[in-house]
Amino acid sequence: MLERLPHIADGMCLVAATVAIHAAGSFTVFWSLVHYKQRAEQRFGFVHNTAVVTLVVLALIFIHFLEIASWAAFYKLQKCLPDFHTALYFSLDSYATLGHGDVLLNKEWRLLGGLEAMTGILMVSWSTAILLGLFTWIYKRRLDDWGNQMSNRAKSGSSHLLRRSGD
Repeated sequence: MLERLPHIADGMCLVAATVAIHAAGSFTVFWSLVHYKQRAEQRFGFVHNTAVVTLVVLALIFIHFLEIASWAAFYKLQKCLPDFHTALYFSLDSYATLGHGDVLLNKEWRLLGGLEAMTGILMVSWSTAILLGLFTWIYKRRLDDWGNQMSNRAKSGSSHLLRRSGD
């Protein structure tokens, strides 16, 4: 059975390396956000929130690029592709599930392209979850602020009305 699935152990090692890179990178981003939360509470606003989201997106893209480059390095070292530039192009194409098909691995290694695509989908989903958590915190905080503002306006308006009716 395993002889029909050449290089499956290589693929599993690449998946494990990809998960390790993503875990280290995303936990670093998460740790930074947790430690930055107190400062973010003081500077909460559109420009600041946009800057934080932009930095997180750039960090996540960098993490994905490291993962893509690790697959490309493997393809180059195993002589699956002629040079690192071509390997990087193929790896990005596979990881992002674009599937141009203009660069292909030879038959012996072809399953790795599909495995990289499945791994890429999972890693992008993981990054999406991180962004969703960040957006949830930002929007919850914004809704709480708006609710407090509305409550304060209602209280000041109703006490103003009570004073008038008591005159």
